[in-house]
This record gives sequence, C-alpha cells and structure tokens, in this order.
Amino acid sequence: MKRLLIIPALVILLTISAACGSDDEVVAEINEVSYAAMDYHFEGPQFLPSGMTELTLVNQGMELHDQQLLTLREGMTVDDSMAGLMSREEGPPPPGVDAAGGVGALTPGLSGNVTLNLTPGNYVMLWLVPNAEGAPHVALGMVKPITVIESGALPVAEPEADLNIGMVDFGFAPSTAISSRVQNILVTNQGEQDHEAFPIMLNPGATVEDFLGAFEAESPPGLPPGQGFGGFQAIAPSGEARSPLISVLAIMRWSASLQTRPPARAISFWG
Repeated sequence: MKRLLIIPALVILLTISAACGSDDEVVAEINEVSYAAMDYHFEGPQFLPSGMTELTLVNQGMELHDQQLLTLREGMTVDDSMAGLMSREEGPPPPGVDAAGGVGALTPGLSGNVTLNLTPGNYVMLWLVPNAEGAPHVALGMVKPITVIESGALPVAEPEADLNIGMVDFGFAPSTAISSRVQNILVTNQGEQDHEAFPIMLNPGATVEDFLGAFEAESPPGLPPGQGFGGFQAIAPSGEARSPLISVLAIMRWSASLQTRPPARAISFWG
C-alpha cells in the first residue's frame, strides 16, 4: 500500500516541477542602463551584467559632456589608470587600458545612446576633454569605476543596422548617405589606431576650426559653436595594435542632411 501511495506523489511532484520550468524560461533581452553627466561627475550604476547593453547618457550639466569607457587589465585600479593617463599629454595609453566605446559628445540638455556587447571585467568611465579653463574634466571628478559581471544570460543579436560607418586611418567611410531620420548606425574601427565618431552640427557661419579652437586654453569661456548629438566614443582597433588613446575630436560633417535641428535622440550608434 505504501508503494502505491508514493508513486502518485512522485507523478504530482514531477508535473509541478515541469510547470515551473515552463514559467521561468529566460527571454534574451538587451540590457538598458542610464547615466547622467553633471559638472563634474557621472551618476548611474557601478555594476552591470555582461551582454548586449544599451547605454543612455543624459547631459544634465552646463558644458559639453560625453562618456568614454576604458577597459582595465586584471588587478589594475581606477587610480592606476588615472595616474597613467594624467602623466602624459599624448601617446599610447597605459599598458592594459583599451578604449571600449560610450556615448559621444552631448550639448547640455540632450541625450544619446549606444549599444555595446559588454564583456566581464573592470572598466572606467570618464571624460577627457578640458573645460574652458583648460582643466581636463577627468581631473575635476568626471571618472567612475564600472564592473561588468558575468550574467549567464542567453546571447542577444545585434540590432539591425540602417547604415554602416567604417572608421579608418584617417577618415570615415559611411555605407550610404546619412539622412535626418531616426536610425541605427553600426560603427566599426577598421584602422590601426583608436577612433571615435560623433556628429557635430555647426552653428551658422562656424567652421570646424572654430569648433576645435573652443577647446584651446586661450579660448573665451562658453560653449563651442556647434551642437553635439551623441554618437560613438573611441573604440580600439580590431587588431592588436594600440596607438594614441583618443584624438581630440572627430568632427563628422553630415553635408546637407542635417540642415534642421534633429530631435535629441535622432541617431543611435553601436560598435
């Protein structure tokens, strides 16, 4: 009799377990994480799951800001990486530090986003360009440690691209003309140096030289003569070569395709 009672109990237990397994199926989704850039710090989570991740940056400050991610080798601290970066004006990055993307330059009040396939490890988020007084934003506090933890989640496919832009030494190679609609742009580094790509819409009458000159130490205070709409921060080349960490700015002029001011999230990038 006892044996007859045990068998139905096992059948019921197995049925319940199977039902629970069906309800708990994991659906692969892109992680969504938001950060705010202030004068002068970042606000947002320090710990992120690995995998395909959409990073959104909102510029809540009064200056131009971006979000550059750098990978750190095992055992390297943020202080180690900062010491290496601040000890040199130009040249290769400190050993073990690689450019890993992020949201490009944003005018105050605007937001932008990129999608990255984050791998486990330690990163640092920073903004290197100097302010009007010539002090690098990173030296003023715009640095944040980031740790990416293995999530074990199912892999997620990359978003479908409307346009591809290959970054080369030295230039941009878009696959087609860039329109002023909402679109996904796949950015790849096909060169031997770190490269970045972000759009700047110049103010009427302003030139590329005017915009770059706004970052010189002797330039007058105020915002540069153009608007940053995000784009994609520096990524390392696909090969093993590591050269200068970041160019000062990579200005992409979209010819006549952005004659009117686009919405704050007109273009999204990933790489």
